[in-house]
Amino acid sequence: MNMSVPPNNMELERAVLSAVIRDNGRNVDDLLPILKTPDHFYSPVHQNIWQTVLALHREQVPIDIVTLNDRLMQNGRSEACGGAVFLAELANEVQPIRHARSWAMDLQGYARRRAMARLGQKLIEHAYSAEADPSEFAAAAQGVVDSVLEDRVDVASQKPSEIIKEYVKYLEGLEQRGGDGIKTHLYKLNSITGGFLPGEIVILAGRPSNGKTALALNFALHSMARKVPVGIFSLEMMRYLLVNRFLASTHGINSMRFRDGKFSEQDWQNIYDFAQYFQGTDPWLRIWDRPSLSASELRAQCRRWKREFGLRLAIVDYIQLVRPDSRGGSREREVAEISRLMKEAAMESGITLVVLAQLNREVESRKSKVPLLSDLRESGAIEQDADQVLFIRPWNPKTTDDLVNVTLDVAKSRNSNTGSLDTVYRRRRLQFLNENEQDWSWLDFLPA
Repeated sequence: MNMSVPPNNMELERAVLSAVIRDNGRNVDDLLPILKTPDHFYSPVHQNIWQTVLALHREQVPIDIVTLNDRLMQNGRSEACGGAVFLAELANEVQPIRHARSWAMDLQGYARRRAMARLGQKLIEHAYSAEADPSEFAAAAQGVVDSVLEDRVDVASQKPSEIIKEYVKYLEGLEQRGGDGIKTHLYKLNSITGGFLPGEIVILAGRPSNGKTALALNFALHSMARKVPVGIFSLEMMRYLLVNRFLASTHGINSMRFRDGKFSEQDWQNIYDFAQYFQGTDPWLRIWDRPSLSASELRAQCRRWKREFGLRLAIVDYIQLVRPDSRGGSREREVAEISRLMKEAAMESGITLVVLAQLNREVESRKSKVPLLSDLRESGAIEQDADQVLFIRPWNPKTTDDLVNVTLDVAKSRNSNTGSLDTVYRRRRLQFLNENEQDWSWLDFLPA
């Protein structure tokens, strides 16, 4: 065993980089949870290339020899990394790219061993130092061990000079895009929150039959019409029931017809128009309607949808039906785990998660019907991880009125304002309308 050279495998490092280039970066989403930082590579050349791959991936720039070399040249690193010639050599490797994830796991193991070797060296140096305080070093060593076990391998700090270039580019892009917030069809809600931002968890909570799913699907329709890709995790209703709601909202069919089947001639014309419209939404919509979904499965599916069609908004109906990955603890701990993994899913994929949740029954018995954050069922972790909390103020679902005045409360907003807004819920068409509106034109929700 050669202990003078830290554990490494150059062949594996080349194979991983080769697989990324030959797959045009499509497999980076699968590798990123494993190779989170350039320090997972031992070679400084490979570190620079992987750092560039991650930068291009964040900016959603296709990854190939040309884009990699161009960015390396911009950063003054192309020559040190062998330039286009070395990148071409990597692209000409013959190993099958389907093994890239397995190779990445092996590289992760080498990185962990290097971290442990450095820790061992520091322990030896500390033991021989007369000035060193053993108790102080014990605490520091435990922190390093924890980071190795949790796979945070020597995450390097960044200097302000390294951050500012990417930051300015981000702001320039933000101006060109007109902001990153996903706007809703409710103008007053947009003015309060500024929209839903990437990486955010938005909790949409209400009592049963008070319109949570209808409002969430209204958000989805409005987003799809503006070419914002949407994914829906429907854990409570089958896909046909979900499509019924889209049909009622966009084409004005009375939702009661889906119970009694008494469709008029005009209804059938609207159904055929809707079918033509709906099949054209493939670029902007995916639906998951299996009743059982774990938090890790949700996280993985978000990554796949991000890779497959550029997911930006995901709706989860609803959080109390998501399974924890492991059972046996208290329900509070299970919900905390689910909430944490959802937050990680939103942040790592750069998407907004709109998560539906139930309010406790107690809110209905109070004189004031204004919900509190503590009214969220199993609220602790949900409340903590949420960036925004939007409540549908309780109303009587047994009313026979078609138009119901409903108040929405923005009870929490980490990066914007809180406040309330009045809306009109058109029950038969499952539409939440701006105040003084009577209907939508379904043409407003055709993909542009």
